[in-house]
Amino acid sequence: MNSSGRSRMTLRRGFKTEANTTSREIRAELGLAADAALCPFLTASHLGVLVVKLSAFQEQHPNAVRYLTSEAGKSEFSAITVCVGLQRVIVYNDGHSLGRCAANIMHELSHLLLMHPSHPLCGENGKRHFDATMEEEANWFGPALLVSDEAAVSIAKRRLPLSSAASEYGVSTQLIRMRLNVTGARRRTLKAA
Repeated sequence: MNSSGRSRMTLRRGFKTEANTTSREIRAELGLAADAALCPFLTASHLGVLVVKLSAFQEQHPNAVRYLTSEAGKSEFSAITVCVGLQRVIVYNDGHSLGRCAANIMHELSHLLLMHPSHPLCGENGKRHFDATMEEEANWFGPALLVSDEAAVSIAKRRLPLSSAASEYGVSTQLIRMRLNVTGARRRTLKAA
């Protein structure tokens, strides 16, 4: 079970290896080391994706933006990718912390990199369209992009406190902890010593 109480799906065989490979490839394309921080805005620009803050719509939709960026409403909207002609645009909730914004944007970029097909926002029954497999893949891939396997090992080798690592990589401490755990970075550095 995950923190929301839902059981986790099993990712297809080889998916995690593919995610690590793509993480390395994107860094190489950007001239970054395999363990470097990966900026979601730079990544989006590299992929030709426009990124827009939700607050940019304040003038047109003041009540909606005020609510969705408030403590009461920000859990209801993180980010979405929309297509405007051939241009993909990610609208993200800048009411969230910087680390959460990075994760939200990279989650949306993960859908693009994984070539997930676009779906209407709502299904025929009026409820939000939700593809559990695609979401699970993006939930794994986004953090793997932000904190690569090599980055997790580097953090463990340097014995960085979670808060220092989170600051260095522009993510939350929860994301750092998760990547250290799923990569086995601490255990791997102990074996190498």
